[in-house]
Amino acid sequence: MAKSKNNVVTEGLSGMLARQIVFRQRAGQIIVGKAPVRSQKASQAQQLHQQRFARAAFYAKSALQNSALKQSYAEEAKKRPGTTPYNMAIADYLKAPVIDAVDTSNYTGSVTGEKIVVQVSDTFKVTGVKVKITDHDATLVEEGNATFQEGKWVYTTTVVNASLTGDKAIVTATDRPANVTTKEFIL
Repeated sequence: MAKSKNNVVTEGLSGMLARQIVFRQRAGQIIVGKAPVRSQKASQAQQLHQQRFARAAFYAKSALQNSALKQSYAEEAKKRPGTTPYNMAIADYLKAPVIDAVDTSNYTGSVTGEKIVVQVSDTFKVTGVKVKITDHDATLVEEGNATFQEGKWVYTTTVVNASLTGDKAIVTATDRPANVTTKEFIL
């Protein structure tokens, strides 16, 4: 790929030329590249990805109809050169939140009000984090929503848990397009 700068001949071009060269415009620049060669029919995995991308495009168009959401995507896009609000919305749809870390070191189960701290990252915005604690035989001990405090999600326990042997913390993170990520941690 090459970038075209101050070229009178290529100024404003986009599309394919003679099935050999492709001109694309991104962030005010003209990018010149070799035309893609499609030698075979799309595989099952490629077709599934194309369908997922079509759903992402539909989500992006719908999301940008909401003026407040469009403004939020635009503000985030400004932080990333060459990115549009539409690109941000598509990336947000395609990437689920990532649960980076769960700190259960302050959880003993002996008293209520103990904190479980969760770090979650996402392309755009995490809208919620839920923490569920189960005992060794998968019986629910407690569950609830974490609150966002100082860049982290904090869950405050509400039930005394006498024995932590074999217990699990199940953390679920959700983002704006309703992508969900779940991770289990042994306590």
